[in-house]
Amino acid sequence: MDSESETSARILWDYLCLHQPLEKSDVIIGLGCHDLRVAERSADLFLEGWAPWLLFTGCQGNQTAGVWTRREADVFMEVALRMGVPRHSILLETEATNTGENIRFSHRVLKETNTPASRLILVQQPFMERRVCATFQRQWPDGVEHTRTIITSPQMDMSAYPHPSVGTASDLITYMLGVLERIRDYPQKGFQVEQQVTPSVLSAYHWLLQAGYCPK
Repeated sequence: MDSESETSARILWDYLCLHQPLEKSDVIIGLGCHDLRVAERSADLFLEGWAPWLLFTGCQGNQTAGVWTRREADVFMEVALRMGVPRHSILLETEATNTGENIRFSHRVLKETNTPASRLILVQQPFMERRVCATFQRQWPDGVEHTRTIITSPQMDMSAYPHPSVGTASDLITYMLGVLERIRDYPQKGFQVEQQVTPSVLSAYHWLLQAGYCPK
């Protein structure tokens, strides 16, 4: 990645990451994806005592369909069990195929199991934080006024994201472009609440498109 691409990519990264402080909660929800560091972050938060329940959600989505043979929630649970999370503290949602379903179907599991859920920690990849927040505010059935939600992710700088299991720095740019387009377009479809996109973010987005990066 050349320096100009890196500068524009960092503008997107900084916009998409929220850096919300943690608070003691009822449930940690790890949203399925192809990045096992999300499962590790979710398990770490449980083991640190941030919540008494850990819920993993996901069947297969854009990043894992045709790549993984197992459901995202099952793979994530296996990571958590290896890290020492007891099985009786883990809930599973294994049907969701996108972020909106992750949120709605997790709500259903929590209701069915009578698990308190007025305070939640949602875990996803860093560049997904803003989109998860916007989606939650639209999709959570109980309404956000009754639920305290914190969005977090594996704690890393943009330079640490590339990894053989998730892709290169160029792949990261294509992911971020796709996330930004969904943030822009999905409110009109009823999938998310509106987010203000700053001129500097739009400028970086268009520069990366012109440089040949294609949104995923």
